[in-house]
Amino acid sequence: MAGLFNLQIVTPEREIFNGPVEMVALPGSDGSFGVMRNHAPLIASLDAGQVTITDDQGQDMFMAIGGGFFQVSDNQAMVLADSAEDRAEIDVARAQEAEQRARARLAGQMGAEYELQRERAESALKRAQARLRVAAGR
Repeated sequence: MAGLFNLQIVTPEREIFNGPVEMVALPGSDGSFGVMRNHAPLIASLDAGQVTITDDQGQDMFMAIGGGFFQVSDNQAMVLADSAEDRAEIDVARAQEAEQRARARLAGQMGAEYELQRERAESALKRAQARLRVAAGR
């Protein structure tokens, strides 16, 4: 075992996880990254995507987040997520419908006046794809 540190994952609605972990891998805005015990202090923005947690028993847990921020210092880490769902909470049919809607919106977008809608559709697509990856165990 590499050693443990405490990880807390919270959304505006609730605390989704709080406990000792060996490792966490996160979807950073500048690329995915992992954190283990004694990591240097860090603050990073997060994209929508999959969070992989290796718990204190060496078991992997998967969550989908909708973006947010991450902070680690003195073996205390926190994810402040816009939204977060573990595998059991994901409604696959709903996520598939959201993915299809986002793809349809992206296919119909053109011109500079649609930039905001394009960004929203891309964000919705990332969130739906993250949910589907987590639900499928990938």
